[in-house]
Amino acid sequence: MTPYDLGYGPTVKFDHDFVGREALEKISKNPRRKKVTLALNQDDVMKAMGTMFDKGSRAKYIDFPSAVYSTWPYDKVLKDGKTIGLSTWIGYSSNEGKMLTLAILDNEHAEPGNQVTFVWGEQPGSGSKPTVESHVQVEMRATVAPVPYAEVAREAYRTT
Repeated sequence: MTPYDLGYGPTVKFDHDFVGREALEKISKNPRRKKVTLALNQDDVMKAMGTMFDKGSRAKYIDFPSAVYSTWPYDKVLKDGKTIGLSTWIGYSSNEGKMLTLAILDNEHAEPGNQVTFVWGEQPGSGSKPTVESHVQVEMRATVAPVPYAEVAREAYRTT
């Protein structure tokens, strides 16, 4: 990922030499991805949580407030079955009353209000982590929203 994917583009300065400068200067002119918030569909979250009480296949456990299950979680984000990005964090916001993720999406899908699909859990056969229980991936509907999600944070104290 680049600083532009992560929303740090405004902090990149080209007033000195560094490894990768030429590549970042090129990317800075036309970043192809953007950091967004995904607001997960409440019914889909509740359905996934309901599988915790099943004996058979269960969704990845959803913990509160932060449901991050590994050091570097990369959950797929889809549009019409095609991978358009990834989620790097998931958690519950008590202030907003929603399960939210931070995601990096291709620009053409990063507009607030767009509907996408969040794929919760590790891809089958991707290896095993001793801290991650056996589970099946679950698709959840999600709505693209700005970063930060809270309107007061975007408008009252954030400058860029």
